[in-house]
Amino acid sequence: MCPIKNISSDSKYNVIRPLPIILSLYIIGIIYGKFISINLIFLFSIIILLILISIISFVKQWNITTALLFLIIFLIGILNYNLNSNPIGANHIANFIEDKKLTIICTVLDKEYYLNQEKISLKVKVSQIEREDYNIKTQGSILVNTYLDDCSYEYGDVLKIKGKLEKPIRQKNFGEFDYELYLAREKIFTYLNIWQEKDIQKIGEDDSNFLVSFSLSARDKIKEITKQTLPPPYNYLLVGMLLGEKSFIPPHLKEVFAEAGIMHILAVSGLHVGIIAMALLAFLSILRLPKKLKLLTLILILLIYASITGFRPSVLRATIMFILLIGGKLINRSRNLNISLFFAAFLILLSNPLILYDAGFLLSFIVTFSIINISPILQELFSKIVVWIKNPLAVSTAAWIGIFPLSAYFFSKVSIISIVSNIFIIPLTGIAVILGFVTFFIGLVSISLAGVIANINYLILNLITLIAKSFSLLPFAFIYVAKPSIMVIALYYLTVFLIIEIFYKKTLSHKIKKKAALIIIPVVLLIIIIQVFYPAGHLKVNFINVGEGDCILIEAPNKINILIDGGGTPQGDFDVGSKIVIPYLRRKGINKINLLVLTHPHLDHLEGLLPVIKEFKVDMVLDSGLICDSSEYKEFISLIQKKDIPYHQAKAGDNFIFNNNLEIFLLNPLYDSDFYDESDFNNASIVVKLFYKNADFLFTGDIEEAAEKKLLIWQNILQSDILKVGHHGSATSTNLEFLDKVDPSIAVITVGKNHFGHPSQKIIERLEDKNIQIYRTDEDGTIIIRTNGHEYWIRTLKGNN
Repeated sequence: MCPIKNISSDSKYNVIRPLPIILSLYIIGIIYGKFISINLIFLFSIIILLILISIISFVKQWNITTALLFLIIFLIGILNYNLNSNPIGANHIANFIEDKKLTIICTVLDKEYYLNQEKISLKVKVSQIEREDYNIKTQGSILVNTYLDDCSYEYGDVLKIKGKLEKPIRQKNFGEFDYELYLAREKIFTYLNIWQEKDIQKIGEDDSNFLVSFSLSARDKIKEITKQTLPPPYNYLLVGMLLGEKSFIPPHLKEVFAEAGIMHILAVSGLHVGIIAMALLAFLSILRLPKKLKLLTLILILLIYASITGFRPSVLRATIMFILLIGGKLINRSRNLNISLFFAAFLILLSNPLILYDAGFLLSFIVTFSIINISPILQELFSKIVVWIKNPLAVSTAAWIGIFPLSAYFFSKVSIISIVSNIFIIPLTGIAVILGFVTFFIGLVSISLAGVIANINYLILNLITLIAKSFSLLPFAFIYVAKPSIMVIALYYLTVFLIIEIFYKKTLSHKIKKKAALIIIPVVLLIIIIQVFYPAGHLKVNFINVGEGDCILIEAPNKINILIDGGGTPQGDFDVGSKIVIPYLRRKGINKINLLVLTHPHLDHLEGLLPVIKEFKVDMVLDSGLICDSSEYKEFISLIQKKDIPYHQAKAGDNFIFNNNLEIFLLNPLYDSDFYDESDFNNASIVVKLFYKNADFLFTGDIEEAAEKKLLIWQNILQSDILKVGHHGSATSTNLEFLDKVDPSIAVITVGKNHFGHPSQKIIERLEDKNIQIYRTDEDGTIIIRTNGHEYWIRTLKGNN
């Protein structure tokens, strides 16, 4: 007989595997690495020393081995982030950024089209810089943006280019797309622009990598055959589904797909890999191949497809998971889906830790994790629903639960209808993808025969578009939401995990569950209370960085929002309103402007307001009423009339009282609008004095010395703690007498790259001589001043707090 063992009550629970802990520690290391600067040689030495100590500890059977290994994983995360986020080596091309053109010899690695920007970007590997009398051997990659009628250069071409290296543009405002980090993920730390054909020429061809060359040729061939067999925009939609390239899809159609919650079908993901894998498995089964040969063939084809799509994180994740599952079948071992998912994440982050900050990577892994763990639970809850609806509904709902906070974080928009729309769209997507590849393979032999299959696919793609449009038009198909904090997102996922563990799973013991619940639930409630009620009595003034222009958002208690000016680009076609102002407002969760103020009709103040008026509900517009013939100002007035927005022409002495604590008083314009001609529009700027309890701000638009002298009649009313410096710090503004009367503690200069010498060094010195603390949007990025009416807290994008 076998001896009876004493089994503890917790033995029925699964053993906690180390991989999730290792992955978590490594991710924490990556995050920590972003915020610290450390000597990499010193850090590497510490890691080696700890590895040696852990080996000794393991041999000696000390009880610190596990802790040492976890510490090593954490430090490797820090080291790997820093190795990948900065150029390595003295001869790296990023170290040769100069204020003049360089002649560079490089080889084309990749090519991408940007239709909306009328440019083609080349990723190139640099080999040397040519000087007049000598050459410098270099390394690293750069991005070459070409703005030419023709850019016929392809992978493997050796180019001689001439241009000025630039540093990637950093974030200008909180929450904006980080272009610098995006390029760093591609190991690119500098770029240059080519405007003339004489600055770029092909001088040879390099030995190309066969796999890369084959993958790019296959990608081009898929696009070519799709273009020949389908009309636009359906050919572009199919290319998006097959390859993840969305450059040529019309913007309005992308918007429809986003609002219907099905944008993911245009970004090659695990869904597409799954469709291809299942279709291939069915096809290979028909051929009656031996099991091992069939599975090895499937692995090879999936790897080729991943290469053709450029090893996108979502495709790589799905491919690794499939390889692990197939590998398990080959050795007759079952694989845990969660462990396969964690292992795929660990491999991808090990090769490139900066992928952690890629939206596609995070969305792919979170959605997959949610489907694996939540959809079985939902299938039980939906047990009374018929199977063909129950299973898709469970998967779609699980994906939505997983994606909800990340969608809010990255896009400030959450699709409500996506739970339903995906039930219809995903099966159709599967058909479209399979027919797309069938069309491609037949097209290699006969385009006319491929056209027959493409015609069937045309009907499927048309149906997908029609369904997407129908769902996007439904009321509350999507909602705009404020961007949640990282803490709120983390607590959301912890809460979901805890609910699953407590009610549906048996991974953890009851004792651990109880302790976790007692800790997490009060913390979640506390965070919710803080988010809702604190700081309820605070006013925030946001000086949004719109470059050389003004845009100031005032957020007052009781959801009162005041927008003063919207910035603009008089010398360019960049849409400040749509690209900067509206996304900033959306991230704040703002859907209504109570008072919109145009200080004067110059484009660097006006242009960005036009999209805001089109898209947002505006309760009242305050305008200087100046007579202006610009098309932008005429559109401004036309939009106000069309939307029937109450309009008020400003004049000095006007008073707007929002409540007992918040008041706006106008100090300028002192004269009627017909008093000012176009050359004097700056001095007709609306000057706003904002009172909030005992705190006060003075917003001066673009007034110059002539207007400042006239405003001295207001005497003590001018005194303000915070001064928005007039006319971007121009030498013609902020005269000494006016500054003495305002007597501010803090001066904010809204300014960007310009050819006017703003801000004037004379004005900077004048402010410094009076010990006034200076903040500048060109150096500090967004400047947010928060006050409770008695004290001020200042936060800037660049950390000058």
